[in-house]
Amino acid sequence: MITTNIEFNFKGSNTSYLTHSLHPYPAKFPPQLPQSLLKQFAGVGQTVLDPFCGSGTTLLEARLQGINAIGVDVNGLSILLSKVKSTPLTQEKQIIIKQFITQLEKDNSGWKNIRPQITTKNIEGLSHWFQLNVAEELTYILQEITKIEDNEIKDFLKIVFSSIIVKVSNQDSDTRFAAVNKNILDDFTFKIFISKAVEYLKRVVELSNKIDTKTELTLFNADSRNLSFITDNSIDIIITSPPYANTYDYYLYHKFRKRWLDLDVKFAQYNEIGSRRQFSSLKHDSQKWTDDLILCFKEMHRVLKINHPAFIIIGDSVIKQKIIKIDEVIKEFVSNIGFEVKDIISSDLSNHSRIFNPTFAKKGKKEHLIILTKKND
Repeated sequence: MITTNIEFNFKGSNTSYLTHSLHPYPAKFPPQLPQSLLKQFAGVGQTVLDPFCGSGTTLLEARLQGINAIGVDVNGLSILLSKVKSTPLTQEKQIIIKQFITQLEKDNSGWKNIRPQITTKNIEGLSHWFQLNVAEELTYILQEITKIEDNEIKDFLKIVFSSIIVKVSNQDSDTRFAAVNKNILDDFTFKIFISKAVEYLKRVVELSNKIDTKTELTLFNADSRNLSFITDNSIDIIITSPPYANTYDYYLYHKFRKRWLDLDVKFAQYNEIGSRRQFSSLKHDSQKWTDDLILCFKEMHRVLKINHPAFIIIGDSVIKQKIIKIDEVIKEFVSNIGFEVKDIISSDLSNHSRIFNPTFAKKGKKEHLIILTKKND
């Protein structure tokens, strides 16, 4: 039975423990939320699905509790990040990473001899978005990463690499896509990579001592409107947060990270539901958002076991200057799909405004925890 005794506001809580702080990723929900829900409504050996897994918050919390996790996201970088955040590394692999860091420190010291041999990686927009000295240092670091044979080590170092891209680029920030002159000095890119690698390795070492390695982590870089790769009635619990419509373009702000790592940019760009591109650039109306959500909820209903719960964290939005009260929209269509609404817990979005542009959190918008169960037909 679903009760209303669920905490929704974790203001002031530590949200960056273990690997939760690996890599910048906007609009993450606090890990305490899936942690609490999993403790109350799932058990060891069961399986949780997050069809909008983002940075992997739900997946990591599941593995910490001995629960199998399936994550789906249209953004290839999300899949890579979710994997690294939720995967323990053996002591042997930790040693190899330390050796890589030590060697990179030596290479930095001898950079004046190495630099003339570097041909910068050719990515679209390179000269506009990256200083030459930065591009050369990034190219060298990435070349060294690609020499590593072990995929878990390589993926870890790729996430370290990705995490510094915006910082060393001319992109203003993770939430403002504009070019600015940062006047980045020689060897700054080396230094920040090394610093992040040391920091992230400490967190992964701590994680590796806590995670349940018997659990399974399965990831799909896919569109959540079609979960055909997941079997009917196979999921014990769903915890997810679909995009807040017309708020953010994940593909855009991660674009250069993905270009450096040779990840597909266009797949996310053209299949990311709820994006600003859809509603501010292409001028779709709110029905497009409803139609996409219906497809997602149909798939969630299909894969979820009967009488099992789905927890949806989602916020109101503005489309064509009209506030979309998303809890009301979802209530209108879920019963036809086969869900029963057990409860809706709402909070003013301004309480969570630190994760959004402040202008988005205004105008009476709310964030909702919508609790559903799959009805027995």
